[in-house]
Amino acid sequence: MDANGQRPREGTHARLTFGKKPGGALFVYPFGRRFPPFKFSVKNGQLLVAGCWKGNFKAAGHRGFGEIASLLGQNESGPAKAVPVTGLDPDELWAVGDRVSRAVNQ
Repeated sequence: MDANGQRPREGTHARLTFGKKPGGALFVYPFGRRFPPFKFSVKNGQLLVAGCWKGNFKAAGHRGFGEIASLLGQNESGPAKAVPVTGLDPDELWAVGDRVSRAVNQ
């Protein structure tokens, strides 16, 4: 996430956006690119991450989400379920998210 704030913007979108209550999430937009690869949420005190290949994004269902889906043990053609961040390497999550963001924002 540190790189997200230090590198120049590559799009016009906010780098982080909070979803609406009550079940809002923190959407991550690497370098301001329009479509986010993943979002964070908290449930029962546990930090969760979910891919953004479903929902109201114009990029929903894009094959570029495959890498983040695989990292989260899912498939980009199925539901995007939130999973605990426990055991995920944050640097790998960021690198995969950046690659996915580039793919779906072309």
